[in-house]
Amino acid sequence: EKSGVENEKLEYCCELKIDGLKIVLTYKDGKLINGATRGDGIIGEDVTHNIKTIQSIPLNLRDNIDIVAVGEVWLSKKVLKKINEEREKNNEPIYANTRNLAAGSLRQLDPKITASRRLDSFIYDIDQVNFNIIETQYGEIEYLSQQGFKTNKYSVVCKDLKEVQDFYNEWSKKKHTLDYELDGIVIKVNSNKIQGILGY
Repeated sequence: EKSGVENEKLEYCCELKIDGLKIVLTYKDGKLINGATRGDGIIGEDVTHNIKTIQSIPLNLRDNIDIVAVGEVWLSKKVLKKINEEREKNNEPIYANTRNLAAGSLRQLDPKITASRRLDSFIYDIDQVNFNIIETQYGEIEYLSQQGFKTNKYSVVCKDLKEVQDFYNEWSKKKHTLDYELDGIVIKVNSNKIQGILGY
């Protein structure tokens, strides 16, 4: 059943896949009320106090909306290097990668330790919202940015699979130039209407 999508443009939204920790942020009337890790995909861990120490995550949005936004918390390669140098000096085991350190930092019992780790974020998806006017995945990213979330500036819309392949080839070469780790790219059908019919 594809009624209603015959005139939809088949385009693709390509995004960098950040190697961090998935988070779910819940806002009521534009105010952050809950921040959780995605956990096993169904039940997450409440890390609201620590989420509030991340400067790129807004406590208040531009508009008084109810929204559940999804993104990634990450830690820069520079911070990992600095912390590992300190740990080596103190004969402590070093962290293997930025993802492990980001995860450990977000789960700290003391928010001051989390704050000192200078975590960052990119928000890329809307799980729920109390209105329905956004027609594309790229439109969601733009809307999230307008509300005050930090989004990744390298997301693009590709009109065909050749452009998707070009994006992949470009980032295969350039991924080491970033201060955060990547573990691939994410390709989504851009039209939310087509996404809805395709299913998860």
